[in-house]
Amino acid sequence: MKHFKEPAKTALILLLTLSAVFLAWRGSLFSAFFPSKAQPSPIPTEGSALSFSAAALPAAAAVTVPGGLRCGIKYDDERMALLYERFGALLAEALGSAGAPEEMGEESWRDQLDRESLFLDYGFSLPLDAMAAWVGVEAPWAGDRRADALLLVSAQEGSVRLCFREDGHFYSCDTSASRASLRAQLSEYRPNGAAFAFESDKLGPCAPYALVLEQLPALHACESSAAQNPAAQALGEAFGINLGSQSRYTEADGTLVYPGDAGVLRLSADGAVTYSPAEGAVSPPERLAGRIEWVRRLLETVRSAWAGEESLRLTAVNPGADGSLRLAFAYELDGLAVELVSGPAAVAVWRPTGLSELSLRPLSFRREESESGVLPEKQAQAAAGSLHAGGEARLMLTETGAGSFRPVWIVTVEGRSLWTQDG
Repeated sequence: MKHFKEPAKTALILLLTLSAVFLAWRGSLFSAFFPSKAQPSPIPTEGSALSFSAAALPAAAAVTVPGGLRCGIKYDDERMALLYERFGALLAEALGSAGAPEEMGEESWRDQLDRESLFLDYGFSLPLDAMAAWVGVEAPWAGDRRADALLLVSAQEGSVRLCFREDGHFYSCDTSASRASLRAQLSEYRPNGAAFAFESDKLGPCAPYALVLEQLPALHACESSAAQNPAAQALGEAFGINLGSQSRYTEADGTLVYPGDAGVLRLSADGAVTYSPAEGAVSPPERLAGRIEWVRRLLETVRSAWAGEESLRLTAVNPGADGSLRLAFAYELDGLAVELVSGPAAVAVWRPTGLSELSLRPLSFRREESESGVLPEKQAQAAAGSLHAGGEARLMLTETGAGSFRPVWIVTVEGRSLWTQDG
């Protein structure tokens, strides 16, 4: 009997020890992101060690080799992530060493596009400070400047010139990045017939810098599943709001309200989850890039409770005249943004005093195995130009009913959707 008790006692001690280690690990994980229920903080304070991750990848990229031949990448998140990783060090050196920007004319911009270069089109305006933070450097020269496209181009003197597009104007900066380093990375890509729309007289007056592919990658429809309950549970746990509390109540429109010391959690009848922090509960990071990173990390942390095959990408950074900052995120699958009728997948609003609101449309997505067909891109871009001068056709996953989404061409002008052609 004694021989039986000793192993049992040892097993019990081991079980208790492992349980204690698990609880300590779990507690340290969330305390690292949220040190106290009064001050959730998923990133360190300014001045301490801080690591950023890209909240958005380019929507399109063009690698131009000698002779003006190009390799274009769109609607392929794996290849885009690999490209971003390969050119990360070069992009960091260029952004970190850039001199004062000088405005350049559009003809000069087009000339640069024809040289050995890397072109990155984000599809919306981003703070250059955030772009620099994502590759691990600071860009004090950038100030409050923003860009929707970047261009690393080979310069005659053996260096790399950084060009960017801001509000329809074009700028150029000298950098200390090496042309040899740029060429080494460019040599990894083979031309695939991609071209800019302005280089063809057959596409009409569509957006001139739309990157047009000869052949689109494989496209897939997808199915979505609602995830309001796990999202509410994850946010409640993160902010110390007890969903089982007797203080919960229901509003007239059916919204469930869960009050807590750190704020209020609302579950709307349409599936949205909204967290409204208590006054001063979440102080704003000083740096704009830090506010983006705070939200990105929080969303990735809570999304682990329900995420499917999709990712969540930043799609809008809108500062207000009152010092506020609105960040919008969209679901993305295989490089295609998911267009929800209800609006963005997530929205965070910062005020000068701290986080004002965080709302989520929690969904998980699963791609279908069969491929979906759409119009060739040349036809779609030509249709976009005929509909509206400057129009650009972009593929998005659009809901077709009952949680089903499929790729369709959306014609946009300056970010506004005008028309859909699903081919």
